[in-house]
This record gives sequence, C-alpha cells and structure tokens, in this order.
Amino acid sequence: MCYHFDMGKKRKKRYVIKAPVQFLAVIGVVVLLALGAVIWLLSCTCRGEAEAQDVQESPSPAVTAEPSASPSPTSEPTWEEQRMIDIERYVRDYGNCADETAVQSRLATMAIDPNGKMVSFTFDDGPRDEITDLVLDVCEQYGVRATFFIKGDNIASHEEQLMRMLSLGCEIGNHTWMHTNIEELSASEMREEIGRVNDAIYERFQYRIKLFRPPYIKYGDKGDDTRNALIALMTEWDMAIINHTRSTHDTYDQYTADMIYERGVQEIDELGKGLNGSIILCHDKQKKTADAFAKIVPELLGRGYQFVTVSELLHYSDDGFHAAWIYSSAN
Repeated sequence: MCYHFDMGKKRKKRYVIKAPVQFLAVIGVVVLLALGAVIWLLSCTCRGEAEAQDVQESPSPAVTAEPSASPSPTSEPTWEEQRMIDIERYVRDYGNCADETAVQSRLATMAIDPNGKMVSFTFDDGPRDEITDLVLDVCEQYGVRATFFIKGDNIASHEEQLMRMLSLGCEIGNHTWMHTNIEELSASEMREEIGRVNDAIYERFQYRIKLFRPPYIKYGDKGDDTRNALIALMTEWDMAIINHTRSTHDTYDQYTADMIYERGVQEIDELGKGLNGSIILCHDKQKKTADAFAKIVPELLGRGYQFVTVSELLHYSDDGFHAAWIYSSAN
C-alpha cells in the first residue's frame, strides 16, 4: 500500500511510505482468532447452562442390570391352556381332518362353559373291536367326550381306537394291565400292574395318564397296607383315584339297552344323587351299552348338559383335581 503526499504545484520529489505487509497480516490473524475465541467462549457458556438445566429437570437414568446367565423362564400355561394345546396336537396327529377348517371345527366342539351343567360318562375294560368304535361314533357325531379306563393288554391290538379317542378329546384312564384286583397284590406288584399301562400309553402316544380306576372298585380299607401303597403311587405319579357316582348296571344280564338308558338320564337316582356333576359307570363290552349311549347323549344335550372327561369335570368342580384323592363312590 502507498500513501501520496502533494507538496504543491511544483513537485520536486515524491515521498512514499511503505507499511510492512507481514505485520498487517499478523494483526488481521490475531483479530480473527480473538473474535473466534470470544464466540466459542460464549457458545460454551450457553451450552453449559442448558445442560445444567437438563440435569436438574431430567430424572437420573436407570442403571442397566447385568445380563442374566440364562433367559428368565416364561410363565407356565394354565390348565385350560395346556388342555387345548394337548387336544390340538392329537387332533392334528390323529384326527384325519381334511383341512385347517376341519381342525378348527373339531376344536370348537371342545369348548366348556364352566358354569354349565356337566356329566362324565366312563367306559371300563376296553378298548374292544366294534363296541368301542360304536361309542366313539356317538362321541364324534355329537361332539361330546367320554373317559375310557383301559386294560393294558388291549393296547397293542387297539391302537387305532386309542388314537381316535385322543383325536376326539376323550380321556384315557388306567384300569391295570390285566384287570387285576389290587387288593391281592404286593406293593411292588401293584407298581408293575399300574405303571406298565402308563408307560405303554406314554411310549406310543406321549400321553400322560392322570386317572386310575381300580378293578371291582377295590383298593383296600383306609389305613391298611393296600390303601397306603396305592396312595403313595398316586402321589408319586400325580394321579387321582376315580370311582363313580352312578352305575348304569350295564354288566347285569337282565339289563336291556332301555334300562341302561333310563339309569343314564335320571335326574335324581335311587340314592338321591343328582345328575349334574356325576361320574357315570359304563363298560364298552356289549352292544346294548353303545345303543343306550346313542340315546342318552342327544337326550341330555337337549337338557343342557355338557359331556366332559373326568379330569375336566374335576378341574371345574368346587374341590378341583388333587393327586391321590379318591373321588366319588356309589354305594
């Protein structure tokens, strides 16, 4: 940069003053740095005040828990939920349903109104050819369920009937391997006679039996060795002992299908016991029983009864289901 000074008209000499360029550049840089520092200090001050205000107004962050060595277990399904899980598996495995609509249609028949009237029909000593099939035909036709207390020595030759029972939502109970009077067995023999049935059914169908009905409804007197041994087994295996509240007398030679029917539909029996909540004793051994059952089912459905399994009946009862309990005895 040059500065010119006019000394008059007559120029005798020009004087030029030259400012050092490097000096002016340094001054400019210093000024810019100073301005930048001021601006930075102001911004830090504002940001610090804002962060301080946030700290005062915001809650402290939650402390992150250390990861567990294994995931926490999910909640166990309720009895009702597990019931439907099991039934759906057997419907799909053994139900011979043509499509998903057929599966869902069958599952819909398994619904239970816990406040409605219920009755449980049970069939002992099977399965057998023809007779058990006729009983299951009625169950399938009307969408009802029954409980079958089976003999173990019938299992291998009647697997189709057993699969059909499960696919219809019916229950399988234990009636010993050879229909043996357990009062005549030692504790170890009793374990073998009952446990062998449980094992065979679980091995074939992954089905866990929960009910035991002693042949001849004999299981020892209260407090004796037979009763104590049975109670110990039932406790160990989480099973209940099932008698009945009413017998149809279908094993009596003089009883016809009509007579069996009449006993099956009586609202109040000769002992003064009502039908609602009853466990009815039948046997899938003779055609007259199947014929009577075919008449009983539509009659009681018309009266508003639900045909449920024994376990379903017990779970919805006031007492509930308890291992090693002895349920319902008719005199």
